[in-house]
Amino acid sequence: MTVEKINPSQLHKPTDNLYAHIVRATGKATYRIGGQVALDMEGKNIFIGNMAAQIRCCYEQATLALEGVGLTWKDVVHIYTFTTDMDEYMRHELSIVKDFFDDDPPASTLIEVSRLVDPSWLVEVQVDAVADK
Repeated sequence: MTVEKINPSQLHKPTDNLYAHIVRATGKATYRIGGQVALDMEGKNIFIGNMAAQIRCCYEQATLALEGVGLTWKDVVHIYTFTTDMDEYMRHELSIVKDFFDDDPPASTLIEVSRLVDPSWLVEVQVDAVADK
């Protein structure tokens, strides 16, 4: 088994090189896209205090990560979402998340946490995808 770490140029450089945006393990390729948060290309926080904008940003970042390895949301098999405010997240989820899927969404896990790594982050989205690539 081989493992490849991938950091697409479309995404910010991983903070302090402590993680990879994507890890590809050979076999029937499984892609685990690390938690995407509301950061710009320089790794600066954006949309502070705005749950809806942070949700959309996380999904847009995940889209860029998928595209960076030639995948689409159709290849996604599971989404893990962490939020610091479940009620606020749920107020916005449907109107934003449905834009990224047809009527056939992947498995999903939604978890409320007391905080994320940076206290200004309200949501973090991790995506697992499987492909023959």
